[in-house]
Amino acid sequence: MKSLSEALQQIGFVCLGCGACCRGDEETSRVIISPQEIDIIGSATGMDHDTIVIPYPELIDSESGGRYTFEWCLRMENGRCLFHSEDGRCSLYPARPWICRTYPFALDGESLVVSECPGIGGKMTKDEATELASALLLRRDAEEEEERGVKKVFSSSPVPEGKTVVFDSRGMWSIHG
Repeated sequence: MKSLSEALQQIGFVCLGCGACCRGDEETSRVIISPQEIDIIGSATGMDHDTIVIPYPELIDSESGGRYTFEWCLRMENGRCLFHSEDGRCSLYPARPWICRTYPFALDGESLVVSECPGIGGKMTKDEATELASALLLRRDAEEEEERGVKKVFSSSPVPEGKTVVFDSRGMWSIHG
């Protein structure tokens, strides 16, 4: 973790509160979240599953004539995240998903991935870099655990003929519409 923390501090980042990461279209601003994160958001907001998320929009055709996708995305509304308020703040901040907590950084295995963001290059303290490094490692672990769960469900659940479904770590869910 020390080398990750040092790399983050060297790159630098300070959130400018511009909200650019919270706006865009579904093609460029997909925030993929796990069932556990959906539960956390639901508890924090009182919203139900279908109000919070949509199925990941890229569908795959199955041999059975059905279609499927993996995972869920935060719902967008008027070109912005459902939880990006009019004042430019996150109304979900304490319960925000991992991707939001660690943006503009991610881990791909052991490699640090840096997304475009106007806050890149800002001065970070050692403590801020260490906290972010810890969050990135926890996010990677959570994503890997979710991926293992999805593979397990997918390998044991054939796509029903003519149906469209989402696979996540908790099961296979039919999509209507």
